[in-house]
Amino acid sequence: MNSKDINSSLLIIFDFDGVLADSKDAYAAQMKETIESISKKTFSEEVFSERVGNTDQKDDFRFFLETEDKRIIIEAVKKYEELTPKYEHLRSLYPGIREIIESLHNTHYTGIVSRKPQHRMEYWLNFYNIQDYFDYPIGTVENTKSHAIRRIMTHYGFSNERTIMIGDTEFDIKSAKEAGVITVAATYGSSKPDDLLELEPDFVLNEPKEIKALVDKVMKIVPKKLHMF
Repeated sequence: MNSKDINSSLLIIFDFDGVLADSKDAYAAQMKETIESISKKTFSEEVFSERVGNTDQKDDFRFFLETEDKRIIIEAVKKYEELTPKYEHLRSLYPGIREIIESLHNTHYTGIVSRKPQHRMEYWLNFYNIQDYFDYPIGTVENTKSHAIRRIMTHYGFSNERTIMIGDTEFDIKSAKEAGVITVAATYGSSKPDDLLELEPDFVLNEPKEIKALVDKVMKIVPKKLHMF
């Protein structure tokens, strides 16, 4: 039974990789094989791990392949997606995440804004069988997540003060600040936690299990009435 009440709920927006799912090793290995197969050069996985979430994948292809040729970029994207099944075993939800998001979805509005195309994000939601725990998932390759954040807020009528964005990258926190919402840094999934903290997020999560307690804390301090931003 759905017990949500928009006037006593929060809008909780998650990034995907690094917040819900640990995919850093898989992404790095997949990017390494993709780029090496096209460039015929050798790279370390570390150079890709450091860029996870803070850069657009096509920008990474342009950078490492040293090209602006759209045909080569399209070839790289296709190759990367073809390799997905090979590296799926390296991806997993963080411990307890499934139970946490299921519980939050029962009483709050939940969304995703992930820096990947919509079809890729939906692929992973279905892969982990968590698609039913999110009211409004968005995959975007724009140079900010702020537009997607505001789109979800507008759709449900949530104010800035009652909207949380949880992210593990500087890109996430900067986008959330742009949108004017409550910023939460998930250091447990961050490649550069110190850089993340320098942005002075409103709250910090060191482990996934802290998410529910954080939501309860925010509920105690946010305005009781719903006012659209």
